[in-house]
Amino acid sequence: MRLIQRPQITTLALPRSHSWPSDLLPPHQTPFHFLPDVYNFAKFMLATPAYLISDLTRDLDDLASERRTLETISDSLSIMFVDAALIKVREQIEKASALETPILKDEMERAHRDQQEISNRFAHRQEALVKDHPAATSEIPHELLAFRSEGNSTPLLSATTAPRSQSRNQPRQRRNLNPPPPSTSTYYYYQAASGIPLFLHPLDIRILLAHFHNYPSFPDVITVRVESVSEGTVNDDLRKRCKYLAHMPEGADVVFIETDLEGVVGAEGLKNFEAALKMRTARRKDKDRKEEKARVKAQEREKERLNANTSQWANSTRLEHQPKEDFSALGDVPPSSLSDVPASASTTPALAPVASGAWGARSFASALHSSSSRGVAASSQRSPHLTQEDEWDLDVAWHELEQRTGGSGRRKRANKLVVLGSGGGGARRR
Repeated sequence: MRLIQRPQITTLALPRSHSWPSDLLPPHQTPFHFLPDVYNFAKFMLATPAYLISDLTRDLDDLASERRTLETISDSLSIMFVDAALIKVREQIEKASALETPILKDEMERAHRDQQEISNRFAHRQEALVKDHPAATSEIPHELLAFRSEGNSTPLLSATTAPRSQSRNQPRQRRNLNPPPPSTSTYYYYQAASGIPLFLHPLDIRILLAHFHNYPSFPDVITVRVESVSEGTVNDDLRKRCKYLAHMPEGADVVFIETDLEGVVGAEGLKNFEAALKMRTARRKDKDRKEEKARVKAQEREKERLNANTSQWANSTRLEHQPKEDFSALGDVPPSSLSDVPASASTTPALAPVASGAWGARSFASALHSSSSRGVAASSQRSPHLTQEDEWDLDVAWHELEQRTGGSGRRKRANKLVVLGSGGGGARRR
């Protein structure tokens, strides 16, 4: 990861190096894309006409290849759209070629020249510093030495070489015991060396700050071991908590990594943060456990849904292959009427309707006959249908029984003539 330096007055954030900040990359000017670290880290840049032409030429080659493919399949409609795109790209190439003005060429040459001068001056300064103070520079981190040598702070060896000459008549200044307030003119943070929006967790930044005491003392490059990754989105809340990311566009995806900084600050640097690190580890494990439980529940719900769909499909398939019942033996009875018949009565023939007589819907004789017929049907399995002759015989027998029993203990009534109707229902008295 590389240490990014972003002045508060600009949204241009680049890795701290001998070229940033410097006159080569002014904070309020858009840099060229070929300058150091601009292409990977800058949110805006100037493209040279040569770069634009090369990019558009690649698009032109891709469109030409696509047109040849469409010609083989005779897709005339798609060929029309590709031809229109080819015309548009050629127009863009002409516009990019027109941008090569003498003023732009002078600016690009000056940028290349300044970049080379800064690189040569930095290399010469490093050689001179190592040659003059080999013992002192051997114990200083290379990243800190490179930063201090650019003049961003007081020279590193000025405290040892400056003479302690102070006038005795000059009054001695009182030392301010209160630490100076932190400078908010520049933000420092670590980002992945590839330029992707991957940043250190805030707790890791606190650990580095406690070890190096201030942000400018952070090393330019660190190598860490990633323990966990958490994703987020830039919004107002994140910008308030992480002000160094205020230049990021709203809605941009960012990634924070929890790392092991023992290789950077040592075991002593982590000792004061053991409780916070343990709490973070426990919180991470709890989150992983909840996510695993949610994943298992989601898999079970999906499995139950698949089983339900499979059972439903199997039932529908079974009903489609099940043989249909044959109702031809029932004659012209409509199937809708059979649906209202109970299952117990489906195998027993229906009784013939009885005509209404003197006993109401059914005569007393017919009721007696139906009870006796049920007993006879149970024993002999005879058909329960009543014929007209059977009803005639039963009515006559019932009439004779009334005549025999009517004389005992009472006055004997005159015989009455019983006329039986031809409907086979009840009997009417005259």
